Parts: sequence; C-alpha cells; structure tokens
Amino acid sequence: MALFIIIILIFLGTTLLRVFSTSSEAIAQEVIGTRAYMAANSAMQAELQQLFPLNSSSTCPASPLTSTSNHNFSTSGKNIDGLFHCTAVVSCSLYATHPQTGDNFYRLKSTGKCGSSALASDSKSVVVSSRTIQVEARSL
Repeated sequence: MALFIIIILIFLGTTLLRVFSTSSEAIAQEVIGTRAYMAANSAMQAELQQLFPLNSSSTCPASPLTSTSNHNFSTSGKNIDGLFHCTAVVSCSLYATHPQTGDNFYRLKSTGKCGSSALASDSKSVVVSSRTIQVEARSL
C-alpha cells in the first residue's frame, strides 16, 4: 500500500512540474512578444517622424517604390533595457497620389523581432518572437 501511495505522489509531482514549466514558457513567450510589438511600434514612430517632419518635406520615395530602414536596439547605443536583443525593419512606400489635390498616400509596415538572447545566436534555446504593424498615412 505504501509503495502505491509513493508512486501516486511521484506521478502527481511530475505532473505539477510539467504544468509549472509550460506556464513559465507561455509567460516568457508573451513577454518577448510584447517586447517585439514595442520594438515595431518604436521603429514605426521614428519612421513617421522622418516622413512628416515639422516644416519640411517627406523622406519616403517619390515614386511607387519602397524604402526600408533597419533599427537595431541592442547595438545602437540607446541602451533601452526593454528592447535589448530586439530589431525592427520598417518599409515605407508611396502607393498613390490623389490626381486633384496632389495628396500622397503612404503605407508603412514595421516588423519587430525580439529574442531571449542575441538574435544571431545559433542556440536552440533562444526564444524568438515577431510582431508586425501597418500604418497608412496621407500628406496634407
């Protein structure tokens, strides 16, 4: 009888450890996903500031081409703790011009990518998450 109880307790202990392990992995993935979203959002805001600077003209291409800018938050010297091991790529394209008003319509797409350690690492234990946001804007 004692052996049966010990086996049941070992089985319950193993199950609890597995549940706690799965829960902590899900939380880590959620945190890294949030960091990737914030990296994409930060890069998008930087690109919008360049596209629509105060008292100046835009820097997006003047034809239906796409320009791309890369943001590496780990090595840029900005020392943003929450975005360490994060990168973002932003593309900007002029996709239409209104024939009567001359307003330009831009499409910006930002993809943030974060990892639990250096993204260049070949380790299989690195958890990587990516988030993409898209904004459409019009010149005035």
